[in-house]
Amino acid sequence: MKLKKKLLALFSALGLLLLILGLFAFKADLNSDKGYVVPNGPWENLKVLPQDISKDSLEFLMNNYATSLGVKCKHCHAVSKKDPTKLDFPSDAKMEKEIGRGMIKMTNEINATYFQPHFPDPKPEQVSVVNCVLCHRGTTNPEKYLAQMGAMYKTYDPDRDNRKEKFQEEMGK
Repeated sequence: MKLKKKLLALFSALGLLLLILGLFAFKADLNSDKGYVVPNGPWENLKVLPQDISKDSLEFLMNNYATSLGVKCKHCHAVSKKDPTKLDFPSDAKMEKEIGRGMIKMTNEINATYFQPHFPDPKPEQVSVVNCVLCHRGTTNPEKYLAQMGAMYKTYDPDRDNRKEKFQEEMGK
């Protein structure tokens, strides 16, 4: 009987050890995108985000943007000309980066105007801040996701910002 208890204790301890090691083995590296890692500051070419943002905060924001749009870092950041296995984070070569800046400004303005004045008693009660995922829901183009609202997007403001579409036309895409 004592042997059975000792074996049970031994196997339980081994099982617990394997479980703990398994959790560390499958720990997701959310900061990686084929080896792309946000470098340490001081930051180059931050135009909307604060210059004193910490590396952790910047990585958290970038991961949030990527998840909200269902993309990887290279969607907005150009590949380095010196080393094609790395990204050139300060580069403004991609139009998507400028669009992202505009979207950050837009959500900041919406939050400052409509939500922060009411904090901690948000109006409406079910929304406390606006962020990317609210509209994008894992896709780069919310118009595609919200297909039934496509007509509204096109007719609401005929002078809407369509720089990306014009850019793509010029590039022959």
